[in-house]
This record gives sequence, C-alpha cells and structure tokens, in this order.
Amino acid sequence: MRFQGKVAIVTGGANGMGRSTALLFAREGANVVVGDVDPAAGQALEAEGEGRVHFQICDVSREADVAQLVAAAETRFGRLDTIFNNAGIEQPVTPSVDVSADLFNRVIGINLNGTFYGCKHAIPALLRAGGGTIVNNSSVSAFANVGGNIAYAASKGAVMSLTRVLAIEYAKRNIRVNAINPGVIDTGMNVRNRERALDQDAWLERSMAVTPMGRMGTGNEIAETVLFLASEQSAFITGIGLLIDGGRVAT
Repeated sequence: MRFQGKVAIVTGGANGMGRSTALLFAREGANVVVGDVDPAAGQALEAEGEGRVHFQICDVSREADVAQLVAAAETRFGRLDTIFNNAGIEQPVTPSVDVSADLFNRVIGINLNGTFYGCKHAIPALLRAGGGTIVNNSSVSAFANVGGNIAYAASKGAVMSLTRVLAIEYAKRNIRVNAINPGVIDTGMNVRNRERALDQDAWLERSMAVTPMGRMGTGNEIAETVLFLASEQSAFITGIGLLIDGGRVAT
C-alpha cells in the first residue's frame, strides 16, 4: 500500500494507460481523481474503483477544466500528492506538408498544453501538501520515430523539455518531476493507428520489427512504472524520461 492516505490525479484516466494507472493507484491505497472526456468509461472506472476512484469530466485542452480537476482533489480529500499528466491523442500518419494547422494545434493543445496546465495547477497544491510528484506522459517519439507524425513528435519532445525545466525549478521544494516514454503499447490509440493503416498486418509487423522484445507493452507495465516514479522508491530521481519501449531506442 505505497499510497495509503495519498491523493492522486490521473488525466485521460478513463481508458488505456491512464485507466490501468488509476486502478493501480487505488489498489495501492490512494484516493484517485480521474479526469477524462469519456463519461461512460469514466463512470465504469469509478464503479470498478471500489470507492477510491472519483471521475470528473475534464478536457485538458481547457485550462479551466484542469484547474477544476485539481480543486476537486483538494476539496474532496484535502490535499494532492501526485499527478499523472497522461491525457493525449495520436496524429494520423501524414506527410508533414499535408498536416493542417487545425490538426497540429489540436495535438499540441491536448498533448503539450494539457500537460502544462496539469503541472501549472498541480504545483501549488503539491506545495500546500509539503511536496509531491509529477509524472508526465511523453513518448518514445521524443527520441526516435519513423516520420509522418510531426505534430505528435513535436508535442512529446516538448513535454520532455517541460519536464526538465520544472524538475530543476522545484528540486529544492520537494517536488520531483519525471516523464515516461512509452513505445508501442497495447491501447486504444494503437488499435486506431493499426486500423488506419492500409495494410494492418504490415503495420503490426513494422511495429514489432523496431521493438527488440518483439511484442507490445501492456497498460499494467506502464502503470507500474508510473507508480515507481510517483513513489518514494524513486526518491532521488527527477528530470528524467524513462523509456518503456521494449528496447527500441537501444537499437
């Protein structure tokens, strides 16, 4: 029960990696406030959370929504100890010159701005609690990608820079800020990526070819890593991007 008596926020927590992480936080004793734009999935998660998971509609591209999410955690539970800025969307593989300004801004608005808003509003709450942890969801695309995802890669590279800036800024104020960098993970996002491919089998074959371990990661593997970075088990770690990529960047 690493998080007994603690309070966590997970954005984009109704599905995929966020869902797995919210449930693991709850199993480890935390009260968890989940923000997402999917009310049906959020309510189902709340029911599964056995009284420890509390859902609230939150569009992370809207700063007011994120501020309300943080306020809800403090109002309901009196404190905030950790936030997993997980909410994000993919970009359909597109030649960069064909990416519209609307698509680029939408991806940046959710993946980067949403992470910024989460950090901006969580940090004062963490300071009021005496310190805490932030885990941002970046991507292997911050380090290695195969092209055609300029908006997504740009957003995730920026999340890494944001993470480092905040880690340095708050290192002496008892707030640690780290990121995870998932590779190909078995989530709805990659289901959609595969469905968009002209040849779905070829998409999967290519994805496995760049992953030395030869398989997709799981939501639970992501969740365990997030909780490690959010917990005292990583007490001397800040400002890193932890690759969870089956060896992709090592190739």
